[in-house]
Amino acid sequence: MLDAFGSISYGIAIVIFIFAYIALRPSLRVSPIPREGAPLITTGIYDYVRHPMYLAVTLIGVGLTVRKMTLFSVVSLVLLIATLFVKARYEDSLLSKLHPDAKSYQTRTRWISVRRFRG
Repeated sequence: MLDAFGSISYGIAIVIFIFAYIALRPSLRVSPIPREGAPLITTGIYDYVRHPMYLAVTLIGVGLTVRKMTLFSVVSLVLLIATLFVKARYEDSLLSKLHPDAKSYQTRTRWISVRRFRG
């Protein structure tokens, strides 16, 4: 059962990665510091999820953790989520300084904007 959940988590993560990569392609980087002159991307998957790459990494971590439930994997997942949370907040603060519309976008699109899926 947990193996199936882990596999589903991986599959969803891969789909999210693909959509995020397509939307972010011109300004993709590992660093949370935006590329100079990079646009604020608010369409595609970014209309629903503010940090889809971080969500995908988290889903992979969840998949790994449920498939191999150990104290080390649980602690690693908690540390991963904490790291991505801090990284996302830092990135949001930088984007707010670079793009006047960033605050509005961040308010409208929370971590996962479920209200957008409802119409």
